[in-house]
Amino acid sequence: MFLDSKTTRSHAGQSLYVFVSRVLLGNAFVCGTPTPYKRPPCSHSGCPSVSGATPCQAEAHCGVTFDSVIGTHRDGHTRLIFREFVIYEKSLSYPEFLVEYIRQ
Repeated sequence: MFLDSKTTRSHAGQSLYVFVSRVLLGNAFVCGTPTPYKRPPCSHSGCPSVSGATPCQAEAHCGVTFDSVIGTHRDGHTRLIFREFVIYEKSLSYPEFLVEYIRQ
């Protein structure tokens, strides 16, 4: 597994670092297309805000959101090599280890 940029790999022998964290995802929304959610989408079924086009305006839905977002595709049809996880509350993540590795 490589944790640095795919296009500009670091040189052999260089030390690199990665955090291993415990993360609570809760009720996760699986997003198959890139959408710039600034906050978690509404979890009310049929709400148009899930598309990311507009925030949820329905008062009946207030506070009913997903806890996290899981990104699975780069452009709607190209699957990501590694899924991307987005959480909106820092209290849901606990960095447990800082791992140092050396590029071979």
